[in-house]
Amino acid sequence: MKEPTNASSISRAIGALRSLILPHSSEKVEQRVSSSTILPYVAERIRRPVPPNACVVPGSTPVVAFGEFRRATVATLGLNPSRIEFLDHHGLELTGTARRLATFASLGVRDLASASSSAVAQVLADCDSYFQRRPYMRWFGQLVPILAACGASYQDGTACHLDLVQWATDPTWAKLEPASLRRQLVADDAAFLLEQLKYERIKLLLVNGNGVWSELRCSDVQEHEPISGLGWRDIRIFTGMIEQVRVIGWSVNLQSSPGVTNRQRCELARRVGSLA
Repeated sequence: MKEPTNASSISRAIGALRSLILPHSSEKVEQRVSSSTILPYVAERIRRPVPPNACVVPGSTPVVAFGEFRRATVATLGLNPSRIEFLDHHGLELTGTARRLATFASLGVRDLASASSSAVAQVLADCDSYFQRRPYMRWFGQLVPILAACGASYQDGTACHLDLVQWATDPTWAKLEPASLRRQLVADDAAFLLEQLKYERIKLLLVNGNGVWSELRCSDVQEHEPISGLGWRDIRIFTGMIEQVRVIGWSVNLQSSPGVTNRQRCELARRVGSLA
């Protein structure tokens, strides 16, 4: 188990991760990911048509993972990718060196269902290289200390990030209406997440917040002693299993829940590390 994390070590961990991020051309990554190395279930998910009337960011591609999910042994889990992964703050598509992930424009395609095998490979390549390109550290940085407590890192490929739904939406998830649309998106994409957990090397899944945990169907669920007295709300901690993967979840979303203190973040990292 790692030593307890403190606020200064959180800052150092995030700073160290940022300092390691180097430009990485998509051409170099594409040499590592060819159509022959993509498992059929991954290619099928990438080629799946954009669902109609689902508020998917126009021109975006499904984010099958942030980082190399075929190498990682630890994964964090969220609801769905942010629109910020594809759009700037004015709602314009990110292009050139600002681009984070593959888009229809960067691939030169109108859809992925009929796209070439090389285009499909490039979608996966851009997912693989996400943390070597231009990661959105304002969001992912909040999870770095917890990963460190589990002996994993986005940067070295031992960790990746997955989502219940692989489509980025605009508006964001909480504002998607009606609620039946959110339920349908989860129902459509849940099978792909289960396949990732079944076929890949992931052994530990870290679930960020009640909104994500409530959508999972874990076995052997246990609730552990909450984190109390370090902020104005308690943080509940859960464990369970999906397939052969150990699952650890907590009740607050570290990026969006108000009032989460640095002391709570440090204690959460310590607790998760002790349970991993």
